[in-house]
This record gives sequence, structure tokens and C-alpha cells, in this order.
Amino acid sequence: MFNGDYNFFDYKYNISGYTGQDYGSFAQYLYLIISVILLFVLLYLFRKSSKEKVLKIIRIISIFMILFYLAKTTWETIYDIQFNGSFNTGLLPFDTCSIIMLAGIIAGFGRGKIKDMATCWLVTGGIVGGIATMLYLNAFKYYPFFSFGAFYSMIWHFLMVFLGLLIIVTNYLDLDYQTVLKGYLFHLIISLVVIPIDFLFHFDFMMYLNLGGIPFFEDIAHYFTLINLQVLNPIMMLILYFIAFHFVFGIIVGIKKIYSIGRFK
Repeated sequence: MFNGDYNFFDYKYNISGYTGQDYGSFAQYLYLIISVILLFVLLYLFRKSSKEKVLKIIRIISIFMILFYLAKTTWETIYDIQFNGSFNTGLLPFDTCSIIMLAGIIAGFGRGKIKDMATCWLVTGGIVGGIATMLYLNAFKYYPFFSFGAFYSMIWHFLMVFLGLLIIVTNYLDLDYQTVLKGYLFHLIISLVVIPIDFLFHFDFMMYLNLGGIPFFEDIAHYFTLINLQVLNPIMMLILYFIAFHFVFGIIVGIKKIYSIGRFK
């Protein structure tokens, strides 16, 4: 674990000597171990929660995450302007893991089909994004374990997984194959907004432009870009998301069948 001289709220440029030492090290494994144990404990404690209580938890976590995001963005923007003289556009809430702010609010306060779709995203896309980032916590490339920058990412993605699993273990939502389709449809609607933004401003939100950070497929995306077929990149990413939604749902179905938790249509 990095032992440099720095303060908890220091920005990455202020942490002298840190070059990503905690990424892929004991610190990252410690985070995963603590997260798994905490997930089991919390899910066990809340497993018999009523739908009304689960709805309240969805609302509280969703509001917290919006406030948490605003606090983190303000904190980071102050330093960005100080060091770079401009706002870091990468902080805009258009990446995959930012969808939970919208999905959570709609699932907690919305009504009808859009509420159902948002809830389905929480148990599919929310879990996909949360687990993927927990396993490859890129925040550790810039921030050591004991820092606000790292804690923000650790807490954020833990809550994504917890919220999705809570909905599952409490039977708040009747799970069937429609769950995947509705969750993916919600994801697709958000994507139709993000993809044009990526192409217009050359961002890589939701990884639609360059598939940044995805082994093998990132190389394919780079090849498509070189031969002027970059339009295929978001299509490839949408397919990968579709597969990931199914993969997570398959695990959920398997676990629920083994332990006979809940019911299926």
C-alpha cells in the first residue's frame, strides 16, 4: 500500500510519488474482500425487507449518489481549474456508471413503464457496471487507497452492486427474461443520447467511441477507426453490453434456483 506523504483530500497532482502503486496490488484485493463480506452481511440483514422499505432504500441511495457526485465533481473541478485552467469534461455524468443516478431516481420516484425499465436496469446494467469497475478499479491508477478520490469510486461501485442485489434478494422485482430486455432498453435509450455526444466532441463516454480499456475489443475499435469505420464501434459496444446483461442475469437465475429464493414467472 502506498505510504507517501499526502492528505486524504489531496488531488492526484498533489500526491507526490504516486504512480498507481495500489492498482492491482494488495490494496485492491483488500477492497474486494471487504466489499464481498459487507455485501453478504448487508444483504442478509435486509433480505426480509418489505417492498416499501426497499423503495425507501432506493430513494435514499439515489439521492445520496447525486449529492455525492456533485460534491466529488465540485472538489475535482476546483483542482482542475487550478492546475489546468479549465473544467475536466470527463467529469460529465455520461459514463455507464453515472446512469445509476437517473435510473435510481426514476426507479424510486417514477411511475409506470419507465419506472419498471429503470428498476430492471439496476439489476442488470447496474450490477454489470459495478462489478466490472470493482474488479478493475481505475481510480487506483490515480489515487492511493486512503484518499477521497479512491474512496469515491470504491463506495460508488459498491452501492451499484448492493442496490441491484438488494432488489433481487428481497423479491422486490419479479425476475424473468423481460428483466433483461427492459433493462437493456433503458440502457439503449441513454445510449442514443450519449453516442452522438461521443462522436461530436470525441469523447469516449460509455466506451462507444474507442471501447477504451476493454482488452482485445479496444484493438478492434482502433482498427475500425484507422479504416474509417468508427461507426461500427458503438454497435460492437452495444453488443457487448447486451451479452454482459445476459451473463449477469444468468448468474442471478442460477443462484436463485440453487437456493430457491423467490419465484419466477
